[in-house]
Amino acid sequence: MALGRELVIKRLMTPDDFVSVCVTESRSLEINNEEIDITKPNCADPGSKLLLQLMYGIQRINVQLDGAFVSNTASKAMIGDAVNQVVTPYQVVVPGVGTFEADFLISLTFSGDKTNELQCQGRMSATGTVGFTPVVTP
Repeated sequence: MALGRELVIKRLMTPDDFVSVCVTESRSLEINNEEIDITKPNCADPGSKLLLQLMYGIQRINVQLDGAFVSNTASKAMIGDAVNQVVTPYQVVVPGVGTFEADFLISLTFSGDKTNELQCQGRMSATGTVGFTPVVTP
């Protein structure tokens, strides 16, 4: 059984080294495939029932982050990416599924109240080609 906390986000820190960004509470990866309606009526029988026909359009890969802010090297670099609008390679490792790798745009929101830890919510949006390496099961 895979644990949710094993879904890991890593930032490219050196040319060959991805380092984990610490996310304390939750993270999710969404694969959103746009549907394009290509339904055409039957010209020989225009009054007949229409059957929906679809094709894929734009695919979006988004990642959501949420939790207490933990300051490590990769987290600080991710903040720099958001503040300076730097597109950087990241990996998202989904246990039992595989690893997604792409350049991501980062958006972050920091929040807090007078008695609790600083919180950080983030959104990562893949841009360009998304590589996927599936988990190989024996």
